[in-house]
Amino acid sequence: MGGWVGTPAVSGPLAEHGSGFERWLAAKGFSAQGAWHRVWQFDHLSRWLEREGLRPDQLTPARLERFVAARRAAGYLTWVSPRSLRVPLAFLREIGAVPPLAPVMAAGVIDELLCDYRRYLAFERGLAPKTVEIFERVARRDRRSPRRVTRSVQRALGVAARRAGSRR
Repeated sequence: MGGWVGTPAVSGPLAEHGSGFERWLAAKGFSAQGAWHRVWQFDHLSRWLEREGLRPDQLTPARLERFVAARRAAGYLTWVSPRSLRVPLAFLREIGAVPPLAPVMAAGVIDELLCDYRRYLAFERGLAPKTVEIFERVARRDRRSPRRVTRSVQRALGVAARRAGSRR
């Protein structure tokens, strides 16, 4: 069979970053096939931004969720979760085209623990922003009544606490 010929052209608001993304992927060790797919994904995100009338710096977790929801609604089976956007977003954040993730400030020990829990859910578990919000809401509610805390929340809070402790 034939190999991967050429690279998809990136159009839309991310077009100016297309070749840089391609070089970045190569520097990160992506295969030609893997890079081809990621550039195609990058183009798809760029065309969606254009249809939505958005600039790259307007990408928020909620808008990324809308992008992957649009992919699912269109019948796509791949790259249909916010986690699948980690690679293009890492590049875009590195070059300053999209804002970095806003740190959430913790007011106290419990809030700091919940902040670590939120980071764990979003970055290590790769959960969608809405799911993270729901899990955090449950954890906030349940912290007032420890008997109601589910085992999974207890485990996740324990993992977040251990990781937070190891960073100090």
